[in-house]
Amino acid sequence: MLLRWVFLISVLGATWTAASPTVHVPARNAQQLFTSQIPGVPGLVGEAVLQMPSTLKARMLAAIARGELAGAIALWELEMGRRAPQWLTEFQAAFNVVNQRAGPCAEVAKSVFEGFKRLGEKPAYVRFTSTGSVRGANLIAWERRAGEPLSTIQVSENSVHFAVQIKDRLYDAMTGPTGLTVTEYMKRLKSPGDLSMQVVSELR
Repeated sequence: MLLRWVFLISVLGATWTAASPTVHVPARNAQQLFTSQIPGVPGLVGEAVLQMPSTLKARMLAAIARGELAGAIALWELEMGRRAPQWLTEFQAAFNVVNQRAGPCAEVAKSVFEGFKRLGEKPAYVRFTSTGSVRGANLIAWERRAGEPLSTIQVSENSVHFAVQIKDRLYDAMTGPTGLTVTEYMKRLKSPGDLSMQVVSELR
């Protein structure tokens, strides 16, 4: 009797295995599934798998400091084995010439802030405000080429402009990924009013 039960269980097990479909997990869901299978350790494995190596961050920051943003993205894609993520492409787009005008400075600051933060830096938002009773005090302009007034372009018409600060350098669409020292930046920022600079936690 015992042998008959063992034989029956073996046959049923083999039949179930043969009939069971193979489940394919899409690549985009593999991390989520794998992570969710570890009770009490949410996200630990996924974060370890997707964590950007510190050596890669250092090489990317070095390339960015040289103005080689496309090279930094190529490094990421080569090291990580996939296309650059949205935060990185938005970081690159923030420095496009099309953003060198009045209007998009807040969105540019968000993308620059997020990019540097993901690369291990400690960015801060900076708000420039122009005040005064003189005509045009609400306008803020930028001197593209230092010491050449004819190269000046308008970057704000509502008395406010935003940038991102890391240590002693400022970054926005005008500076490009290499940034400028605070001293040099303030030499190029122009307004008929009185300009003030303040580190802020929000873009408003």
